[in-house]
Amino acid sequence: MPARSAVGQLPDEIRDELNRRLVENGFGSYASLADWLCALGYQISKSALHRHGSALEADFNQALADVRRTRALAKACKDDGDEGDVLSATSSILQEQLLRISIALRQTDTDPQEAARSISVVARAHADVGRMQVTLQKWQESMREKAAVAADAVEKVARHGGLTADSVDLIRREILGITS
Repeated sequence: MPARSAVGQLPDEIRDELNRRLVENGFGSYASLADWLCALGYQISKSALHRHGSALEADFNQALADVRRTRALAKACKDDGDEGDVLSATSSILQEQLLRISIALRQTDTDPQEAARSISVVARAHADVGRMQVTLQKWQESMREKAAVAADAVEKVARHGGLTADSVDLIRREILGITS
């Protein structure tokens, strides 16, 4: 296993503050960050800070892209009125994030036992998302079946009520959510 990075050896609260400052400074000002850390008693080079900052920036940009993608998807699904699609898409995004987390944990410079516990938590979360997807698929199938039963009942009533075949077909398509 590779040696822990200098930034990885910082106490959590110092590393969190470093990350906050990196984001606040637009992932720049490494010299001033090195000076700040030096004043706190930590000798970390600008190069080490830059490596950490570059990785943090990539993660930050990926997280922002995921947020934008989720918002756009939720808005599109809200406009279409299909909540099942929102849940399904969110589940896919969660699985993608969990995969990224598990890969990052394998490459991390933390204690192997701590990494193993974290991977175990991620694996359980991944299983929970999988169960959620199965439940969602069952619910969607149940809704399709109920819509088909309702469409059949409405079709019978509409035909007995004297509606034209085209009108009955249009009503049936609307109930089932079928576009022409």
